[in-house]
Amino acid sequence: MDWDRRKKEAARDEIELMDEEKSRDTSTRGGLIESAVDEFAKNGGFDDLPGKGKPLKIEEGDVLTNIVKNSSYQPPWIELRKEIATDLKRVADRPDSTALEVDTELKRINQKIRKYNRLVPNPLLQKGLVSSANLHSAYGKWV
Repeated sequence: MDWDRRKKEAARDEIELMDEEKSRDTSTRGGLIESAVDEFAKNGGFDDLPGKGKPLKIEEGDVLTNIVKNSSYQPPWIELRKEIATDLKRVADRPDSTALEVDTELKRINQKIRKYNRLVPNPLLQKGLVSSANLHSAYGKWV
């Protein structure tokens, strides 16, 4: 009987020790953080936050699109489209250029257009090549 009593006491002591460790873990992790947040709130830490008292602005759409839009990132094909439009405007606005200079510039621009057509995500966004005959109408399509 003495042996049974010792066994029960040892089991009870072990359970109490485990309960003590659990409470110590919670008080150091969650309780510590909660108390720090509570103390910060009591000291007025949340009183002067920007937008206090105003509704939250919730963006529509998926998270990735919002991050890309807010970081002003543009895919390479959009940057290339803008570069091509700038190049076309520069060539179109130089009436004193020789035919050879225009043809050389248009070859370089057409190389960029081919690259653009490979990069665009949808074939409907692809553009035709530019010649000196359709330079001004092509510029209107690129802007």
